[in-house]
Amino acid sequence: MNQKTKKVLIIDDNQDLIEIYQHKFIQAGFSVEKAENGAWGLKKIQSGHFDLVIMDMSMPAMDGLEMLHQIEQEKKAKGYPKIIVLSNTALDSEIEEMKKTGADECFIKVKVTPAEVLSRASELLNIELRR
Repeated sequence: MNQKTKKVLIIDDNQDLIEIYQHKFIQAGFSVEKAENGAWGLKKIQSGHFDLVIMDMSMPAMDGLEMLHQIEQEKKAKGYPKIIVLSNTALDSEIEEMKKTGADECFIKVKVTPAEVLSRASELLNIELRR
């Protein structure tokens, strides 16, 4: 990545998944922070600047859809990050709702690899990945 290091926030209650994505994104040159539930993730989004948020749909304290609604209501002039949602079981109607509410991309966890999420993230952020 030639330009300024991009900041990613990974929000998921599955520590193993966080570590897998954290490793993949750090390896590609991103700066990564993490949050283990939606409420904590929302506070981090509100208090810091992130270029990308990767979030689980089903989490304790606040689920992904509620988080998307909160972010949508609180958008400020500073601009909010691109958002990729990961879900275990989202129906087409739920994916459509997530996209209407601010998600830039939605993936089913078992049908996507961290490399595919990283590739999509680079497209959303319009950057070239470090090789």
